Amino acid sequence: MQMEFVLKHTHSNGAEIKAFLEEKTGKLKKYFEGRLHAKWTISYENDEHVSHLLVTGNNIEYFGEAKQHNLFSSIEEAVDHVERQVQRHKEILKDHHK
Repeated sequence: MQMEFVLKHTHSNGAEIKAFLEEKTGKLKKYFEGRLHAKWTISYENDEHVSHLLVTGNNIEYFGEAKQHNLFSSIEEAVDHVERQVQRHKEILKDHHK
């Protein structure tokens, strides 16, 4: 799994955030076979933390966005958005091949 992240206008510790991002992005590995590339963009706008997650792999692309007052809550919510998209996609493929 490849992961990259960008912090914009945040005053947080990058090493702490990177460890948390790796842990949360690791949840998505079980849904993908082969390559997985995750790109995070985390910014602070209008008194809220905004997390964008773009996951690509195996000719598919998923995007999750979340806005929260707590940085770690916004990261978790973005991962949940992507996880729901992946699960829905897997269900469609499963139903299609009956």
